[in-house]
Amino acid sequence: MRLPLDPVILLVICGALLPLEIVARSLPPAIVETTPAIEETTSAIPLQPQHISRSKRAIPSIPMDFHTKHLPCDMDLRGGQSYMSAFPNQCVWAYNNRYRSEDNYAIYKTYQLESFFFGQYHERLKRYEVEPHSYDYN
Repeated sequence: MRLPLDPVILLVICGALLPLEIVARSLPPAIVETTPAIEETTSAIPLQPQHISRSKRAIPSIPMDFHTKHLPCDMDLRGGQSYMSAFPNQCVWAYNNRYRSEDNYAIYKTYQLESFFFGQYHERLKRYEVEPHSYDYN
């Protein structure tokens, strides 16, 4: 099956239509020519940044006791949905309810943040204990 037009002719036609399409999408030349020069921006009054004060937010409540709330969760790893069933109940609860409300999402993100920081801390302690190191007193 042969195309009615040669591929070279098609390439030339597309190459000619492309600049026309770009010009059609750009601004009309009259608007570009009438835009004011940069000298207006030099006379602008400097504005003070507006301070947006934060309002006090309520701490989200978790339906678990104090000890269970503070058990560790390693939720900072990728692919959490594949191994979430092996986690403790409070981690599974936070993962399953993370999109239910803004408070539940804050709880989920807090668990993620704690797991990242405490995981890094644990890794450094483990490296200090396991990896061989020597002290040089010279």
